[in-house]
Parts: sequence; structure tokens; C-alpha cells
Amino acid sequence: MRAFPVMLDLRGKLAVVVGAGPVGLRKAKSLVKADARVRLVAERVKASGPMDGVEVLKQPYGAGVLEEAFLVFACTDDAALNSRIAEDARRAGALVNVADTPDECDFYLPATTGDGDVIVAIGTGGASPGLAAWLKRRLTAELPDRIGEFAVLLNELRGGLKTQLPDVSARMAIMRDMADDETYGRFVQAGPQAVREKLQALLSAQRDR
Repeated sequence: MRAFPVMLDLRGKLAVVVGAGPVGLRKAKSLVKADARVRLVAERVKASGPMDGVEVLKQPYGAGVLEEAFLVFACTDDAALNSRIAEDARRAGALVNVADTPDECDFYLPATTGDGDVIVAIGTGGASPGLAAWLKRRLTAELPDRIGEFAVLLNELRGGLKTQLPDVSARMAIMRDMADDETYGRFVQAGPQAVREKLQALLSAQRDR
């Protein structure tokens, strides 16, 4: 396995995108959705829609724009400039992704599909974006209906369970029992209350041991 899969919490962290072509604009908008602080740097920015949540610097690239960056995306159409951005980013202590140049990347962006907070990521180590896109289409068709809502409910129940059951191992065992086909079926057919009733039954059984 060439790459280590990880989900990053970017809330409040600075992500700098250099280049405002289609790739750079897509990156900026995706980062906003992840609640990152986003800085877009380019001499010309031709966005087709609003850039809410993005700090836009219409200027030539300079290493100073990378100050405090956590992630950097080099998305210009100049390969030499992208390489320089990558070097500057590493000196600044940031991780860098260089568009269409896997060998210069510290990380790759997987193809993703999902529903709400349920995210399925498909990576090929930067080798074949086309393969990742094909797998994304197949996996999207297999996602259970309303799985995002089900995940929200389980998270809510997990939070409440912490106050009712101090034993960590016992809580983990119960939540494993809650994340299965049978519980999901209850959710779809009878709604959240049926899932809550199952949790209470499991909790009662745990206390009776």
C-alpha cells in the first residue's frame, strides 16, 4: 500500500490553493465544505459562481501566501511554478498536493461518494483517477438509502449512552450491535424510535449481567 488512508479534520485550518482554473476552483469549493479556512491565489479568477468562504488574493504567487498553511494545492498550468510552490510549502511545514503530478504530492485526493457524514473514499495512489471514478459510480449505486440519517442517529445515541453506561468496552459492544442490517432495517421501516427501543433493550441486558 503506497498511501496511508486518513480523514482530516480541517475545521479552522488554513488551506491555500494556488491557481484558479477549473481544478483550483473545485478544490477551493470542496475545502469550504470541510470548514477549512481557504485562500485562493491567482492573478485572474473567473469563478462561475460565488466564492463564499474563500479569501481571494488576485496577485502573482509568492511564498508569503503560504504562511500558516496546513495544506497547499498547486494547481497552476505552469509545471515549474507548481514545483516551486511544492518546495515552498514543505519549507513552510505544510503538506502539498500538485495537480496531475503524483510524484510531487505529499497526499492524494480520493474520489468520494457518500451521504451526509458517511463518506466512502476511493484511492489508487494517484495512479488512475479514471479507475477511481469508475469505482465511485459503482459504490454510489450500492449505498443504502438514508445511511447518512442513520449515522446521525447512531452518533446521537452513542453520545447519550456515555452518560448511562460508564464502561467503555460495554458501550463499544452495544454500539457494534447497533450498527448492523437488523438495526438499519428497523430504522428504515419504523423510524428512529424503533432504534432507540433496541438500544434500551441492549442496555437493560447489559445491566442484568
